Amino acid sequence: MAIDVSKQVAKAESAFQSRKYDLAIEIYQQALEIDPDNRRGRRGIRMAALKKVENNYPSGFSIKIATVPARAGMANPNAEKKAAACESYLKVDPKNSSVAHKLAQTLEKAGYLSGAIGVYEALIATAAKDENAYVNLGRLLGPKDPENAIEHLETALSINRKNQQAIKIRKDLAAELSIQRTGFETAKTTHDLLRDKDQAKQLGQQDRLQRADDESGEYVARLKAEIADNPGEAKALRKLAIAYGQSQKYDDAMETWGLVLEADPTDFDARVKLGDLRISRIQRDLIAAEKANDEAETTRLGRQLLQTRIMEYRTRVAEHPTDLGLRHELGQALLQAGDVDDAIGEFQKAVKDPRKRFEALSFLGECFLRKDLFDLAARQLERALEESPGLNSKQGKRVVYNLGLLHEKQGDVPAARERYLSIYEVDVSYRDVAKKVTELR
Repeated sequence: MAIDVSKQVAKAESAFQSRKYDLAIEIYQQALEIDPDNRRGRRGIRMAALKKVENNYPSGFSIKIATVPARAGMANPNAEKKAAACESYLKVDPKNSSVAHKLAQTLEKAGYLSGAIGVYEALIATAAKDENAYVNLGRLLGPKDPENAIEHLETALSINRKNQQAIKIRKDLAAELSIQRTGFETAKTTHDLLRDKDQAKQLGQQDRLQRADDESGEYVARLKAEIADNPGEAKALRKLAIAYGQSQKYDDAMETWGLVLEADPTDFDARVKLGDLRISRIQRDLIAAEKANDEAETTRLGRQLLQTRIMEYRTRVAEHPTDLGLRHELGQALLQAGDVDDAIGEFQKAVKDPRKRFEALSFLGECFLRKDLFDLAARQLERALEESPGLNSKQGKRVVYNLGLLHEKQGDVPAARERYLSIYEVDVSYRDVAKKVTELR
């Protein structure tokens, strides 16, 4: 059984966020020496090494000189020493995909599957066109997280539709999920997502825009002609990718964003757009399933959407760890998925953003409430209440409702009923507040 190095990894992540990349790498290395199979550690050390040199990448000659000992160590038959040598090499040349693949393969051969997953997760964050990284990530995640695995395999197929390994693994996983699906429990969070009026309104607006843009075939034809005359025209490629996305031609849009990334692999915005397309495609199918009253498909797509959002925001946060807005979005997705501990970590960082402070405090309180840490929950919820925009807002009601739940769990029925009544006065249809008021009379 591996020794728990979560505290060391958290310390390294803190150093990373403070841009102390050398310190982060050192702490990650210490953690990986204790637990070579640590997924977060393997992913984190790769991102820290990349950030360290992103503005001053070494020349080929200097890489060759600096990696002599590491290259010798990579021939060592001992898996752990070979992995350490690969890490040493990647510390100097973190964009070297072939060495990253060798590291992942070494870890997998030694039985460190979680560590290999972490290496591939870092690899796809830095080499968005590496189809083999997506295929291997899908293969390794298959037994643990088949829906997430399928997403990675679909990304590989969007890069190369003829990748036979991706096709086969995806087919096998889809068949397995089909067998298991009838046993899936209906996730309350999925229904919460579907009933979110604000999001439903936003998706409706997107549908109208997409239909309108789909009619402007001349615009797409003009862009394609422009690109045919000048294949490297990045601006026209971006416009075409956006137009395809708005027309719900997701395969064409993803392929075009892939061309944008091929021209500039460091284009973070293009990677975000590609991720947003994956999310939009699932949202479209989710709306269709809901309209068709297909509960099983609605549940499946809701879970797939949630996992995709988590995957996308993890990737974005890994590349921009100081973007507290991204951390807030990731925290919400994690909380919705029931990953409360990881959600707490993200909200504790997001609370430092003045724009997100109220919501982050609210969600922190909810997280602690789910873990029955009543004192901590009360502290965060009361702080959120001080900054609340009032009971006319959805989040304001959420804070007060959670305070009611807190009092109820603590056995303080009068205080709980008072909280529920304050919501009942302004919105009788909010959640089950009418039932709560009656039951606690």
